[in-house]
Amino acid sequence: MLVLSGSIFRIWIEVYYMHPDEKIKLARTACGYELWKLIRDPHPGVILEASFNKNLTEEMAVFIAKRSNVPGEVLGFFAGDIRFKDSYRLKLAICKNPKSPQKATFSLLKFLRIFDMGDMTRDQRIPVNIRRKVEYQIFEKIPSLPSGTMIALSKRANSNIVIGLMEKGDKKVISSCLESPLLSEDHLCQLINRPRTTALLIKMITEHPKWSLRYYVRYALIRNFYTPMSYVEKFICRTKTADLKELYLDENLPSSTRPFIFHELGERQETIEPAKDEIYELPDEED
Repeated sequence: MLVLSGSIFRIWIEVYYMHPDEKIKLARTACGYELWKLIRDPHPGVILEASFNKNLTEEMAVFIAKRSNVPGEVLGFFAGDIRFKDSYRLKLAICKNPKSPQKATFSLLKFLRIFDMGDMTRDQRIPVNIRRKVEYQIFEKIPSLPSGTMIALSKRANSNIVIGLMEKGDKKVISSCLESPLLSEDHLCQLINRPRTTALLIKMITEHPKWSLRYYVRYALIRNFYTPMSYVEKFICRTKTADLKELYLDENLPSSTRPFIFHELGERQETIEPAKDEIYELPDEED
């Protein structure tokens, strides 16, 4: 709880009841508690004038940059303000504020730490094009990241980054990524179907106690060349007949897998021909 002395309280009351024009004029020269009161003012003109104040501290600038009603002009000014060129907190606040000019944000992204960038990919308040740019910069860094950093990042970044980490990471990284609550069955099916997906990743998905039970994940794994044959046999036994027929005729199906599907269909007394759609003729209506 903030406790104000008598003199400070009087300053706050005086500023509070000032006309907006008076506040704007005072914002250029105020200092201390008087300036703090002004940067909290809802009027954008007051905030704008306060940003040029030579008495503005780093803490004040960060406070302004985090405000939802701060003018974009102020954020753009702070991005190039020499007074705060070494302030990491201010750079991060500017990048996270959706009102920041795109050019200003792009110029500061290269200074951000990898985990803060990961957090930004999940922040829905940040414009999509900014988040896409952040993702791109993270993707560029992934190959050079230590395993421990990748694991930590998998718990903070969005699903696109998690998938990127699985494609580049080692066994421990992949294991951490597979536990991400952001992953869906659709994500994994797309990943399994990619030609560049590694044998290690396929094996770990195949053996995962959660994902190996998902029907469409198993379906995708049957089609993958790297899936261990012992698992392929098990998955085939649990696949619907219509889907087995579709798989059998799939040109991308590994040749070593086709005989197992043929055998399973035979056990079910089914042919390899796909089921024909039934056509019903409606009787003509009498006049």
